[in-house]
Amino acid sequence: MSATLATVDKILKEYYLGPVVEQLNNEVLLLSRLEARSEDLVGKAAFVPLHTGRSTGIGAVGENVALPAAGSQKYDRAEYDLKYLYGRIRVTGPSMAKTKSDAGAFLQTLRGELDGIRADLTKDLARQAYGNGDAVIATATASTTSGGANTTTTLTLASWEPILKGHLYVGELLDVTTYSSGTPTIAATSAVVTVVTQNAAATSTITFTHASAAIAATASVTRAGATAGQNRFANGPRSNEIDGLIRMVDGVDATSSTFTSAAAKSVGKIDAFANEYWDNQRAAVGGALTIMEIQKGLNLARQQAANPSILLTSLGVQREFYRLLQANQQFVQPGDTGYQAGFSTLMYAGMPVIADIDAPFGNLYILDESTLKVFSDQDWHFLDTDGQTLRQVAGYDAFEAVMARYANIGATNRRKNVVLTGITVDGAADAGY
Repeated sequence: MSATLATVDKILKEYYLGPVVEQLNNEVLLLSRLEARSEDLVGKAAFVPLHTGRSTGIGAVGENVALPAAGSQKYDRAEYDLKYLYGRIRVTGPSMAKTKSDAGAFLQTLRGELDGIRADLTKDLARQAYGNGDAVIATATASTTSGGANTTTTLTLASWEPILKGHLYVGELLDVTTYSSGTPTIAATSAVVTVVTQNAAATSTITFTHASAAIAATASVTRAGATAGQNRFANGPRSNEIDGLIRMVDGVDATSSTFTSAAAKSVGKIDAFANEYWDNQRAAVGGALTIMEIQKGLNLARQQAANPSILLTSLGVQREFYRLLQANQQFVQPGDTGYQAGFSTLMYAGMPVIADIDAPFGNLYILDESTLKVFSDQDWHFLDTDGQTLRQVAGYDAFEAVMARYANIGATNRRKNVVLTGITVDGAADAGY
């Protein structure tokens, strides 16, 4: 069959988009477990009504005494702006010409690009899903810069975590940013990563080329274009990326309502410092994980009438969990459902203990998943409002297709979620693998 744009469009949408979308949704662990909702969307924002307080109109009084003054329930509303996520592929005219007589052969040319963009989107979505919405991939502790045709900078990273997780790689395009009161100053745009070096936890480095002057030792790196015009401590959107788990279930106490401060813990445009009902639960372990610390976290959740459904953590903390259960296995009786280890799933208190490679190191999340949502107006789709999935690039002998999704993560009740922080693994807090 001859390959034309019309036949390729049909095949892409009907036979390829479905599998790509299904794989994307299933491969990002956190997103795959959270319910997607569209009924709360108004335009490009999701609004969540909240019941925040009880009525004061109750009480016991004496005979012939005025009844309690009437009161009312207290309400508020969380608001989540959708973020615009894209994956873009491109094929050349010559590659199309070589396979124009066979639509199936031509699809092989596209397949490599579509499979590749799916894998790239999966990895980046997983990173965003665990982030705090500011798009920062890594921060630096030292910087060395040399001149030349292209300026070359090497940053020593505060943690090797983004390298171990594959969030930094050769060829990646980064913006290099410094912050003053949360407002980004972009020192280099679309810097090209040339070397990624995994050393010790606090001495791993990345090297990149750019067309700018020296980079500050306090620099942060983000994907190109992710932070322009945003404030990383803002009450509302902090970047062009989605809000992630670290923002929904924050490990740091809210100690300020000033949104130019990292201590201002806001979600859904509600200030958690000024509104205690909107802050999550947390406990600092600050050392080795113990059964008592886990029970403390569960108790914090249940004090808020939560129904926790998952213990979510990193690979290293899950390994520590295994160690705890092995140390206590002599107390487990046949049929005991308190905790049990298996080859594929670790269970504790009737809940799965799930490890994800992209989960933050040193943290254990006790989540009531019914309180966390993915808001989206539609699933991943090709931009084809003009009727074309594959369109010519103006001025080039090339064609491209763009996949898009407008979505964000939000919470409907933060109080019911808990994070245990500072868990050491093999004696080191940053050994999360």
